[in-house]
Amino acid sequence: MKGTILVLFFMAGLAAGCSKPEDRSACTNSLTLGQDRHIIDSFLQKNGDAALYTFDPQASVYFYIEHPGTGTTKPTIDSLVSFRYSGRLMNGTIVDSLTVKQPPTAPLRSFSEGVYVTYALSKISKGGKIRLVIPSSSQFGCLEMTGVNPVPANSQLVYEYELTDMIPSY
Repeated sequence: MKGTILVLFFMAGLAAGCSKPEDRSACTNSLTLGQDRHIIDSFLQKNGDAALYTFDPQASVYFYIEHPGTGTTKPTIDSLVSFRYSGRLMNGTIVDSLTVKQPPTAPLRSFSEGVYVTYALSKISKGGKIRLVIPSSSQFGCLEMTGVNPVPANSQLVYEYELTDMIPSY
């Protein structure tokens, strides 16, 4: 009997340890887009950047094209791209970064797990740079994430993208 109880506790612990993040109940303390926008607007105002950024209500993201790039050709979903990006918390802590090296061999569609990659790169030409400020309500919400450094719950993120090379379509 005692052995059976121990086995049941072990199995219950094993099952709990193997649960996936989506198995957990949804968090209930997420910020609304309005709350996020207030935080981001204050951040941009404090840093003197408010006039540079535009809020796109369809994508629920702020963007600033630092340099549009050369030429008028912007990548589409079928374009082969090389780019680099970094993601930071608003306090400057790096949480993510990636460099897709030249020559461009990967179609933009292959980066679909990062919807903001497609959004950002489709706004600039080769050599262009763009910054996004992503509200927590559009990204991870009240979930804590791990990357290069931890991303606390309800974090607004600043991403910088540079399109280093591209082949318009294949």
